[in-house]
Amino acid sequence: MAKRILLVEENQQLAAAIVDRLKPLGFDVSHVGDGITALRTIVADPPDLLLLELKLPGLHGIELIKKLAQSPRTVQLPVIVLTGVYKGERFQAAAKALGVRHYLEKPLKTAELIAAIQQLLNPSTTLPAEPAGESRPFAQHLRTAFLKHFSGLLTLRYPDTVRMLTFINGAPVALRPGFKSRDFGDFLCKRGQITVEEYDYFTTTAAGRHDSLVQIGCLHYSDLLQAEMDYLNEELVCAFGSGPAQASWKVIPAPELLQLITLNVPQLFYEGFHKHAGDSAAQLLQTFRDKYILLDKDYYRHINFLRLNEVEKRLIQSIDGQHRLGELVGSGMDCGPLLLTLANLNMARFAAQPAASANPRDLPLRTLFNVVEVEEVIVSDETLESFADLVDDAETVAVSAPSALQAGDALTSAHAAQSPPHEELSQEVRLIAKSLEDKSHYEVFGIKQAKFSITLLKERYFAITRKFGPEVLMQLGGEDAQRVEEILSKVAAAYDTLSDVVKKERYDELLGADRIGLGQKGDERFQAQVQAESGKVFLEMEDWDNAEKALQEAVNADPDNGGYLACLAWAFYRNPRYANSQAMQNKAKQMINRSISMERTALAFAYKGWMLLEAHQESMAEAEFNKALKMDARHAMARKGLRALQERQEQQKKGLFKRMFK
Repeated sequence: MAKRILLVEENQQLAAAIVDRLKPLGFDVSHVGDGITALRTIVADPPDLLLLELKLPGLHGIELIKKLAQSPRTVQLPVIVLTGVYKGERFQAAAKALGVRHYLEKPLKTAELIAAIQQLLNPSTTLPAEPAGESRPFAQHLRTAFLKHFSGLLTLRYPDTVRMLTFINGAPVALRPGFKSRDFGDFLCKRGQITVEEYDYFTTTAAGRHDSLVQIGCLHYSDLLQAEMDYLNEELVCAFGSGPAQASWKVIPAPELLQLITLNVPQLFYEGFHKHAGDSAAQLLQTFRDKYILLDKDYYRHINFLRLNEVEKRLIQSIDGQHRLGELVGSGMDCGPLLLTLANLNMARFAAQPAASANPRDLPLRTLFNVVEVEEVIVSDETLESFADLVDDAETVAVSAPSALQAGDALTSAHAAQSPPHEELSQEVRLIAKSLEDKSHYEVFGIKQAKFSITLLKERYFAITRKFGPEVLMQLGGEDAQRVEEILSKVAAAYDTLSDVVKKERYDELLGADRIGLGQKGDERFQAQVQAESGKVFLEMEDWDNAEKALQEAVNADPDNGGYLACLAWAFYRNPRYANSQAMQNKAKQMINRSISMERTALAFAYKGWMLLEAHQESMAEAEFNKALKMDARHAMARKGLRALQERQEQQKKGLFKRMFK
């Protein structure tokens, strides 16, 4: 049964955005806008969790909390406070003294809100805190994150510094600062890929954004991706040689369908132990020399991710649970790092008596890469299903408009006999890229609009992304690698639209009205609308980074739309990352002026009014707010700006009065 959440929030737009975010996560969310209605709702049927804004009409949030604490039915109700008014440690301490579990200040971070909710409603999703004062080697922290599929922020406290490592589904994706280089820019500077001046731009004006190095022409995008992988891998291999660190874990749930190309974590363990095994390898060999070694439950899930030398390959082929470790490694074989890797990843274990090794079970294993005799590699009779098998459905695939991957599979068959593997792959990529031109979102996946199903969409989407995984990019370079990126971008855009009920409905309407042509400007306008709507939702949630990303894509797709540009300017202006960058603040103000010259909207005038108000240009701010209200008399943001301006003027009058009669 879904957990029930009551959201008490006066701001209707913000409340709607929060509800829309939480419902897809499986929560049953209801909303009320004032304290009296909230109290009646809770007393009638207490929810599992209360999300509460403190400044409410009717009954203040603090009074509501106190009343709930007086009733046996509601005294244990967990409360998360969301406030944009009562900020600071003093208010947090007072609220927590009343039993508030989490105190979140606006602007809200979506990930923090979801993490707080899941911690209270699904406590098993959080990692247990480590005993105070206990420090552990980096390898143990990495093992915990990887095996638990941890998503979130791991903070490592060393005696001389603090490092933060971000994970998504158990794989590290970001680190700051580095163990060997200060940051990614310093790493590139040491490799001679950027100059000192470019590094200075990267750290100051660009605020450390990696894509800025593509913008200024230092790296091609494919080279940037590879450099990011190299940096993170090199730094984390060094981490295996660092001293013990205390750790704290902050869970930030990752989107369910998110699949990033990340580091090869099993290989990271392998390389880290090879370079920094220390005494651990010798201790393992000494401790378990007389024990029987057998393959453990996760061996087949990880073994193909490792690149072993010939000696190590022979060792793992001899592990059968019937021989002691000492019998297999002898005295001259240095397999300690490999054994540490196997033990840490639950790929091997030791037993006092002979035992049977694990088998692949339900894993449809085709090939084991780490074998010595290539001719003895066993290929199962039941091979993995190809994309051609998936899309060869007469009921759902239009014969006159084959999907991109059907074209690719046909080409593969035609050239398999006469083309070398790399040339064959290159030809396939070119044909697929060509076949995607002038295709609707449905045709990208070879699905008829009338036969659409979300199950079929997911099946074909994942088949495509598997087909063009990291190993394909590693084989290609130059234009072919860029074509693969374009293919994946188009597929992702199509999937993003068709997998969202609202976006799909709008897309279907536009298709039916012939407002979207195949490869024509209508498609770009629709994508701009989709991204702009997403960006506006992120603005309401005050998730500035995602708002900036979505709105930038909207502006890129429709550069003549002043409304989109105004929203992007506001995302830049409000993003805390740019708060100390005068250049970015000036850029946002220039963008808002340009947007108004392109298209006069109430929202753009309201944004400009707030920028002027915060710059203490009250009279100019008032003029902009009035322009917005002249266009839309009920514009909430402009009305809020005028109220803030009036409150400031009243405070100034009171201050002047006090100084006069002091």
